[in-house]
Formats: sequence, C-alpha cells, structure tokens
Amino acid sequence: MLDPQEPQDPLRELFRQAAASGQSRTRAVPVARIAERARHAHRRRLAVAAGAACLLFAGGGVTAAALLSDGPAPVGPATNPSPSPSPPAEPPSPGETTRPPVTGSTSPASPTSEGTPGDPSTSATWPSGRTTTTPP
Repeated sequence: MLDPQEPQDPLRELFRQAAASGQSRTRAVPVARIAERARHAHRRRLAVAAGAACLLFAGGGVTAAALLSDGPAPVGPATNPSPSPSPPAEPPSPGETTRPPVTGSTSPASPTSEGTPGDPSTSATWPSGRTTTTPP
C-alpha cells in the first residue's frame, strides 16, 4: 500500500496503525442496548408531551375562567353618610342663623366684627350674610 512516490511520514504511519487497531476491535452494539435507549427516548418524549398538554390545559382553563367570569359589580360614587339614628347635635342658636343687618362695610370681602372687647368669643358677619363665631 505504500506508494513509492509518497514521502515517508512517521505521523501518517502511526495514524494508519491506529485505524487498523480500531477496526479490529469494533463490534456491533447488542440489540438489547439499542432497544433500551429507544425506550428511554420514548419515555422522555412522552413526559415532554404530557407536560406540554398540562400547561396548555391549565392555560386554557385560566383563559376560559377569565373570559367567562363576571367582573365585580361597578361601585357607585361616594355619597355623604346617612344620618345616624342617634339624636342630632344641638341645633344652631337663632343668633347664628338669622341675618343681622350689615351696615356700611368697607369692602365686600371683609367681615364686620361683633362682640364686646375682652370677650374671647367673637362673631363676624360676612357681606353674604354668613356668620362665623370663634369659640373661647
């Protein structure tokens, strides 16, 4: 097999010897081993398919539940609380609800003060007729 025209390469000769040695040691894999590997591969494919089916089923169930469920009822706007059944607080005194005459106010936005000097409770009447009282 040596060609007289080819140069003698020691590395090439070593590769040929290794190939000849490998060919002499080769043997066919037993059928049982091939069948066992095929069963393992089949089980892995089934496990992946079952997992994917579970995920699809769960995702479909969640989607169906979201689409078919009724959302919470809309909440109306907030209103003032209804009056409590307890008796109401004292009604305002008649002096606070009546409109005292407004005399010569200097500006429309300034109140006129009423009260005695030194009295910590003073009341002021605005030009609109609203009376405010400062407690002691």
